Amino acid sequence: MRLAFLLSLMVALSANGDVRPLEFKTTVAPLPDENLTGPCSFELSIPGSTQHVRAVWITYDRGFDITRYYSDVEVRAFAQKHSIALMLARQCPAKVPPTGEQGEMDMDMSRGVARSIFAALNDFARQSGHAEISSAKLIVMGFSGIGAMFGHFVRYAPDRVLAAILANPGQTEPYGMKEMNLGPAALAVPQFIITGGIDDRGGTQRPWDYFSRHRSRGAPWVFLVQNGLPHCCVINAKALILEWLDEIVKLREPASNAALRAISVTSGWNGFIRPCENGKRDTWGAPDWNVCDASIQPVRLPAPTGQVAGAWLPSHRLASDWLMFIREQKHPADSFPDGKDALHSPFGSPMRGSP
Repeated sequence: MRLAFLLSLMVALSANGDVRPLEFKTTVAPLPDENLTGPCSFELSIPGSTQHVRAVWITYDRGFDITRYYSDVEVRAFAQKHSIALMLARQCPAKVPPTGEQGEMDMDMSRGVARSIFAALNDFARQSGHAEISSAKLIVMGFSGIGAMFGHFVRYAPDRVLAAILANPGQTEPYGMKEMNLGPAALAVPQFIITGGIDDRGGTQRPWDYFSRHRSRGAPWVFLVQNGLPHCCVINAKALILEWLDEIVKLREPASNAALRAISVTSGWNGFIRPCENGKRDTWGAPDWNVCDASIQPVRLPAPTGQVAGAWLPSHRLASDWLMFIREQKHPADSFPDGKDALHSPFGSPMRGSP
């Protein structure tokens, strides 16, 4: 089903012919009191056939793997289908990184990062003539420390976030997942949380704990483990992420001049997982784990014995594809050109600092 969904996107793209996207760039200078070393750079791509931008999908360039989403042909086909602009943000280091790592960004959204994003959107609205971009709803996607940062962004501006994808999220506390607790407005934002089963940085336990304590309060969230993978390879989950976003966009009905629709979790499907420790440990010494077994059930039914919460999914088709993916015992670790995915991390090492 995941392949069929991608094929449908490509058919839709080819039906529009050779219509080139509109491309823009901007930089946002820091204010004197902001914790930014210098101007922050952004790029924007609007599908060429778009009359009105419904939302903007923001990705930071935290490494080769996740940066691929910005130029990926299937992501661009999805963006065209839904009239979504794609925005690539370049990492904008802090003058004084709160985590202590030179080159890292400030995870506190009030100290410059959030304003730089909104200022960039305003400038892109001016450049493109699409005034709706200034107040567009946002899909945010981040890897590693930026995954954690976007969790804070959801808490900072929940009314603007259509959906959030946190890939291998982790950061030094109090900016990481352990102490991140969201209020009711942020709880309603759908999140797709991805981890690697042998991730020795962000790990599996803290992201799952973050998922679990919010899912138990009714959050319409998905948790996904890539069994046997280290701190990498979010491109593997592209088809499932696009399929999930396709349903979330329909449910949330994004518009620049209207509030996002809330999602009811009283219908749909629940996913459940059985974790199995694998002998690896994360930065903080907690055991990593793969998923040994998983299942899906209509929301009215209880969890199977020996399994814990793993996802809420709006349709049986999506639930079945989630189940197929999470049951795979080994995923490709070849998303970087040199094939050394485990060695690629912009910051930190497994037992020091942040992921």
